[in-house]
Amino acid sequence: MSVISLHNAPLEILLIILDNVDPISLINLAQTCQTLRATIRPTRINFLQRLLALELIPEYGGIAPLLRGRDSQISPPMGSKDWKSNKYACGGCLKLLPHTRFDNHNILRLDLRKPPPGSREANRLAEWWFIDRWDDSVRARIFQHRIHIRARDESLADVRKRYHEAIHPWDSMRQAGGINQFLWAGNMEAEILAANDRIASDHELLICGLRRHSRRCIECIFLRGDWHRNKNSINNAGRAGSLPYPVITGRKLDFYNLFDRCFPNLFHPVPRAEMGRRFYYYGAHDNKTYHLTMRILRCGGCAKWNEALQFRFLPFDAYEEVHFLTRAIDKYLVQDAELGELREPRCNRCFLKEHGMAAFRRHLVAFARSLMVDALKKAQYQVLFGWDKLRDDFRLPFGDYANYWVEYGKSIVSEFPIQGEDLVTEPFLTTHQLDELSQRFTCFTSFVERMYQGLRPVRPAISDIRTNEEIMASTMDSWFRVWYDDYHLYEKTYRRLQDQLKWIEQHELEVVSYALEADPWGPESWDLGWEVEEES
Repeated sequence: MSVISLHNAPLEILLIILDNVDPISLINLAQTCQTLRATIRPTRINFLQRLLALELIPEYGGIAPLLRGRDSQISPPMGSKDWKSNKYACGGCLKLLPHTRFDNHNILRLDLRKPPPGSREANRLAEWWFIDRWDDSVRARIFQHRIHIRARDESLADVRKRYHEAIHPWDSMRQAGGINQFLWAGNMEAEILAANDRIASDHELLICGLRRHSRRCIECIFLRGDWHRNKNSINNAGRAGSLPYPVITGRKLDFYNLFDRCFPNLFHPVPRAEMGRRFYYYGAHDNKTYHLTMRILRCGGCAKWNEALQFRFLPFDAYEEVHFLTRAIDKYLVQDAELGELREPRCNRCFLKEHGMAAFRRHLVAFARSLMVDALKKAQYQVLFGWDKLRDDFRLPFGDYANYWVEYGKSIVSEFPIQGEDLVTEPFLTTHQLDELSQRFTCFTSFVERMYQGLRPVRPAISDIRTNEEIMASTMDSWFRVWYDDYHLYEKTYRRLQDQLKWIEQHELEVVSYALEADPWGPESWDLGWEVEEES
């Protein structure tokens, strides 16, 4: 008896088998022999479905990030090492590409992002039907039409509605009235949020990734002419939308200052636990970093897409839309009359080819130095922030610490190493000044400890009937408390930035080498020690 195999099986049995295979197996079967190839006759849709299936396999597509709908929290976080190998399928060029080749809209939107494990799309079989005696182009259009019909399935309307309600719990909590208005800081609020998160997660298994076949990489968007239309997240709706070249909105990442944004990983990243808090949004969960948007541009010379930090002479609209860090960017830009006006963006390598090493080195180093000087000024502001208040509290007749001037105040603020009245406008601090400020701050911490232990003045200069607790509550509030708790971190940061500024001025060739070889998307560029802070 002859052995029955896929090559000689009856057509009815073969069709039953092909109706129950996954997209990857369908293409593999079509590539085994001419008989199966002629039967399956794979179309573009079938090859795209194979790519969509491959992107869900960690070996080929990396991770499948999870996004919590109510606050857009992404797990694992953007910039972590897990994102290095993360790839997505493009429905235009039919390639598995790194996530940096897609804008946020195409990888984070519910219909376009990777479906989580166990979801309906993650377990979907191949979209294949046996349609004999039809031209391949007609068959492809029929397949595509059926896929679009499935994505717009009206039976999922209720699922989408319940999902929307689950990721917007605040609306129902505000509208309900009664006791709900008091739930904002209680345990009941946490229970409601947890329940809504579970509901959203269950419904996401049904509707996530339904339109992944419509996902396009930024190059396909550009070639199709959609980069300038401002219909969605591409090309930075707003000021950057008027730029005469393609700019794509990238990921949001955390940076300590503008220098780290433009020169990531030039120096070893500092763990978050070693950085002091900024005097901005007091009481916020995270006020150590700036949450900035990355921008991806297409070089007018080599036609390659790169992050904005790899371009020279670029209007800063391409870095960030409206942010207090970047409003005065003109002071960072280096002007050169010899080069004239640059009408199109050029990446570092193309700029080097067109204008030579001397111009490239001059502008790159000047730009890096200007950003580092600005970071140093902000760090100096943090170091000197509380000293003005201390001088007034000890020296003025009605200051909070006026009664303690003779015993303690003189050692803390008398003969101050910085003579200017406005400490913020002072030039850069010297090592000697930093050392003396550190000693005076140690004396102040000792004074604070004694105040909490019940210290009273020996010879009161003024009548002050307040208790020590009342005095300390008056001074240790708001921003001064932040300054007092993180002073040593501010001082350490200032010393580190000073050393880095000297290094930039003494190692110009190393800065140039970094700009030509650095990988701006390397995971070590964004690893700011999340685990370190959580453990502490």
